[in-house]
Amino acid sequence: MKSNYNDIIDIILTLIDDEEIASSIAVSGSIVPYIISNKESFEYHTDFYILVKEKKIKMVRDKIKKLSKEYQLDIVSDSKRYSKEDYGFKIKYENTTVGFFPYSLIDNNFSVKTYGLNKYNMEVRLKTKIIPNVTKSSIIRLTKFTNDKTLRIMSPEFILADKEAREKEPGNPTKETMRLLNNLSDESVLKVIRESVGNTRIKVQTRKLKENNTILIIILLSLIILLITIAYICFKK
Repeated sequence: MKSNYNDIIDIILTLIDDEEIASSIAVSGSIVPYIISNKESFEYHTDFYILVKEKKIKMVRDKIKKLSKEYQLDIVSDSKRYSKEDYGFKIKYENTTVGFFPYSLIDNNFSVKTYGLNKYNMEVRLKTKIIPNVTKSSIIRLTKFTNDKTLRIMSPEFILADKEAREKEPGNPTKETMRLLNNLSDESVLKVIRESVGNTRIKVQTRKLKENNTILIIILLSLIILLITIAYICFKK
């Protein structure tokens, strides 16, 4: 499959044009070392995702809905349709799907919520991953992106440690990606992050794929009440 590097750059440029979005997100995945190195990637990056401050996830979702009217940033999946809690949403641009997942960092505990749909089994998996003993400076960095803009990214140490921990899972940490990550990582920081990632706690909830139809139910109930009221008025006449 041909490289989606240009598509990813287009997505990022569109997002960080909005300062409120730019300050609320952190780009992650195998694209990061290429961004830091200002090097074009010839890979197809299937693991490109964006972490969003948990308190800002609704704002980012609402703004992307507005952006979709002008750009091809269509929301193709949303955890809010299946859960009262927010586990993020996914968009598609050209042939690239991007997950936007909420994160928080409280008392050095880094928490990320993600979700996945299994339409074959009609299930949704809601996952909360908690990585202990990490500092903000060790996992989130600023890097120059364009002449006048900076980009919040997950650190190369975090991405490398995460990929090492999930080396048997499908994905695309190619040799070139791993080489770049190793070259960009600080060994002392990497050692600490590896230990923290090794102590990750994961909580998974599996639910049947049933959409959250609260709004529809409210509308139907309102219509029923309206019909009963009209019938009562007509009956009194």
